[in-house]
Amino acid sequence: MSLHARPHLETHRRSSGHSAVAGVAYRLGLRLFDRRTGIWHDYRKRKIGEEIVRALTVAPDGAPEWATDPDELWNRCEAAERRKDSQVARDYRIPIPFGLTDEMAGDMAEQMARLISRQLHTVVSLGLHRDSHIDALGAEKPGEKIGFHAHLYFPTRRLEEIVGEDGTSEWGPGAKLVLLSNKNTAGAFVEQLNERWAELANNYTTAVGLTADYDHRSYVRQDIPITPQTTLGAAVTAMERRGFFTRRGDALRGDIMVPSLVYEAAHAVDLADQRARAADDAVREAMAWVLPAPQVMPSAADQPDVATVTGATVAGPAAPEHAPDPHPVPPEAPPPLGPRPAGWERSDMRSFTSRLMQMVPPAAAVEEEAVRSRLEKLVRAVERALSGLVILARKLRGLVEDRERRMSAKLDTDYQLDGARQSRAAAEGRVRAWEAGHPWQMKAARAMLGADGRPKEWSQLHDQLGIADGHVQRLKSAVRRHQSALDDVSGEIALTTAEQGRQIAALGEAVGSFVAIRSDLAPQLVSAAYDDERQWLEPALNLVIPTVEPKLSAPVEFERLEYKAPTRRLSP
Repeated sequence: MSLHARPHLETHRRSSGHSAVAGVAYRLGLRLFDRRTGIWHDYRKRKIGEEIVRALTVAPDGAPEWATDPDELWNRCEAAERRKDSQVARDYRIPIPFGLTDEMAGDMAEQMARLISRQLHTVVSLGLHRDSHIDALGAEKPGEKIGFHAHLYFPTRRLEEIVGEDGTSEWGPGAKLVLLSNKNTAGAFVEQLNERWAELANNYTTAVGLTADYDHRSYVRQDIPITPQTTLGAAVTAMERRGFFTRRGDALRGDIMVPSLVYEAAHAVDLADQRARAADDAVREAMAWVLPAPQVMPSAADQPDVATVTGATVAGPAAPEHAPDPHPVPPEAPPPLGPRPAGWERSDMRSFTSRLMQMVPPAAAVEEEAVRSRLEKLVRAVERALSGLVILARKLRGLVEDRERRMSAKLDTDYQLDGARQSRAAAEGRVRAWEAGHPWQMKAARAMLGADGRPKEWSQLHDQLGIADGHVQRLKSAVRRHQSALDDVSGEIALTTAEQGRQIAALGEAVGSFVAIRSDLAPQLVSAAYDDERQWLEPALNLVIPTVEPKLSAPVEFERLEYKAPTRRLSP
């Protein structure tokens, strides 16, 4: 499981009030003048080395010197955009793994910046920022949770040499980056960037001996059931950090704190139940040592064969003439005989054995005490089987839900794969159509310059085809991972179902031995059980004694899960 922040690409638009000059001034900690609006943007208070760890601008090979000057560069980029709703810049924000030094974090961010610059042939202004020491709600972060994040800020146009009408050429912002304007190609390109980020993150964490578990995929694609938390936004975050409580902040505090308190309360109830059962068992064990069962036992001919469920024979010295009852009924307990109320739940924290044995009449003679001792051992076997069946039922429900969730994720990936294949087929069709319409250009390019001399449009179409095919291959790998996970879950369901069958057989054997000794106590056996235990106990009793007075309730129907071998769908 990979739990961490992931990269995010954001587009800045004039229609939203963005300025590329203001954006780069903030990210690099500079004071810049926006010539288009006539406004100064001063962020020098964000000192280099403190809040801003590294700031630089990288340019593709052959670019002029002004391409690495943020003032000249971004004012030219602003001037190249003429529309009032133009897209002026893109901000690719990447998280840096915890545990890296300032230098290592800067090197990782610079590698990503140069990758973008090389692939898009554009400039990239890099600002590596140290994370705030307080979180969005104003709480102080622990030292190991203060890391870095990098802003890779780049224009929406390529940097290229533009030829004027008079034949002179000059470098400047050229054609729009249509690769990021189209939904299909943009998604594939960002996927490649995210994959490279995850690869670098794992390489750097491995180098310092940390866990390399970074994955570029979302929690949904990884099939990790995590509910997203409420987002605050910049304005609300600023107010919360200054100490002002907001409605959004209260909602986020509820998302974080309330589930934690609920979990602690539920966990406390479970612990109380376990401790009460353990204390009850300890008392009964101590009383058994003080007042052991008598040596006088019925003959072997009168004794049913219950060796498989009763364990070793308990023997000891003879009991005193007036031995006290080893199972006294506490004053607050219900009467020993008679069924429990229908709505009785787990308000009684004692074990199943202690609950039932308190409903059995006290022994009046040595022979009756021996029978009672055998009954208690059989009830313990029933309790073990019931506990196992309740646990297995919960496990099966969780496995079935997990299988359904994984199946849903696989179906979603299958749907995405079908769409990606259609996009790849369309890209391949465009390549073939272009080749069919330009045979002589292809031949001339191959004859004069070889593979590197392909026409620009032909190269772009091939690049789009490569990106589409890469997207298909990644989705196919995801489908295989989902199928492998489904196979594992289905196998676990099969094993759990088999174990459930063994526990049902053990329960039936123990119940049969109990009824063979005292069939009149069958109603008390059911009354002592909780609701989730009774659904297993009643069918076992009805198999042993189909007609018993008072009549037991009809067996509860419960789902039996059968394992079916998964089938794999072969993808072309």
